[in-house]
Amino acid sequence: MEPLEMGAVRLFPFGAAVALGLGIGAAWSLRRATGDRDKRTLEYFWLMALPLGLFLAHLGWCLSNLDMIEDQFLEVLCDFPGGGYLLYGALAGAAVALGIACRITGAGYGFTADLLAGPFLLLGACCAFGEGLIGMGTGWKVEDWFLAENGMSLFASEEPGALTAFFSRFPFALRDAFYGDANWAVFLPVGLGLLAGIWGLSRMKDSAVAGNEAIFSLSLYAAVRIFYESLRQDDIPKWGFVRVNQVLSAVALLALVILCMRSSGAKAWPSWALLLGGAALVAAMEFALEDKILEGLTMDVCYVITAAGCCMMYTAVSRLRKMRLDPKRLAGIRRMTE
Repeated sequence: MEPLEMGAVRLFPFGAAVALGLGIGAAWSLRRATGDRDKRTLEYFWLMALPLGLFLAHLGWCLSNLDMIEDQFLEVLCDFPGGGYLLYGALAGAAVALGIACRITGAGYGFTADLLAGPFLLLGACCAFGEGLIGMGTGWKVEDWFLAENGMSLFASEEPGALTAFFSRFPFALRDAFYGDANWAVFLPVGLGLLAGIWGLSRMKDSAVAGNEAIFSLSLYAAVRIFYESLRQDDIPKWGFVRVNQVLSAVALLALVILCMRSSGAKAWPSWALLLGGAALVAAMEFALEDKILEGLTMDVCYVITAAGCCMMYTAVSRLRKMRLDPKRLAGIRRMTE
């Protein structure tokens, strides 16, 4: 989608979607704040997070594309309107901004991060929908998917005309404006899945453990992002056959498992088994999809296995996260602090 011209102002659809998510997220977080200190902390946070997150998001994209931009690094780095942003870079900027804001006001890091959990999922959903507005976040061609000779789907046939015609329309597919091809609109279920995570947050009961909502949101986003990057076939940064965002999401899940393990006081080997097993499944399927080494598996079967691996990694974090909320453990902590 081309930029919208309004006099001297050019409105970029992806930027508008992100700005909408940030605006609603900022207002939402401030509304959730229950005291003056919480509001001041969030005000400091947003003032610092916006410029810092924007810079680190663009820097992260440039660093992940060094092989492409090469000697034009500084030129591309200074070209913010030219696009290229990595959400994990923005997340790093937000984490730094939150730490500084909490230090200024004396607010708790985990508690304040919980106030930002919903806005974070909303921003992730807006980014996914924004990618759809500019023709990104798409998967394989629907016509190729259902052609039996390509071996992509269990539902393929020699004459896939009816299947292709039915699925080659929104919301199943997005048609390329230049070539006219219909590609799977994988950004849509991903965005809806993150919005469903916001509903999950609303169903959570208040807990005595700060950071619970933040851990839930980040682990859900990381698991969904790994699957999203596996599905999409548009132009995205890669390290070998693995997408950059997949690696960063796996690192985020690993960090969350370590964090929850240290604060839950529970035996962590089942969670480690889930995390490593899920990561191994995802890596194996990515390799299989790239080099087609598993001739007996169609692509849709590989994606189902990838989804199972993502669920295993999310469950590893969720299991330890819930152990942090164990009533007996919380009662013991209260007795120790009394």
